[in-house]
Amino acid sequence: MTSLGVKMLGAVAVTGIALAAGASPATASADSDFALESAGVSAYGSYDMMMSIPERPVPPVAVNGTLAVNAPGRCGVVQIATNGPADELVWRTFAALCTPGKTTAQTRSELLWGGFKPRLRLCVGTTVARAERGRVCDTYTPPVD
Repeated sequence: MTSLGVKMLGAVAVTGIALAAGASPATASADSDFALESAGVSAYGSYDMMMSIPERPVPPVAVNGTLAVNAPGRCGVVQIATNGPADELVWRTFAALCTPGKTTAQTRSELLWGGFKPRLRLCVGTTVARAERGRVCDTYTPPVD
């Protein structure tokens, strides 16, 4: 192979590695409690048990994390399970993103959960409304303490 061919092959290889590195999905850190991934979108983060005093009650569990869209043309939503009417499970969206990149996600669980860590899910669609329908999802159920 000629030196020009070797240089071109090297340039193509370096370009491919750079593109692959830029398109790699977001990964959870070592201190993450949950990690979700579905169709080019990922979310990771942690639960924090909140303390409450009778004079100033706060919800018992805080959820902090990151939502990352790793592919164009996708929207991702992170939802938390809450108690709905007649004790049905209802998913409430607390983070959404429709462009490649990352955003922070924070919420507090409702008082009805009584201190338990609520379930989370990451759903994907072409719009936020379609993602919220919950057809393409990854669900995280925390272990019982």
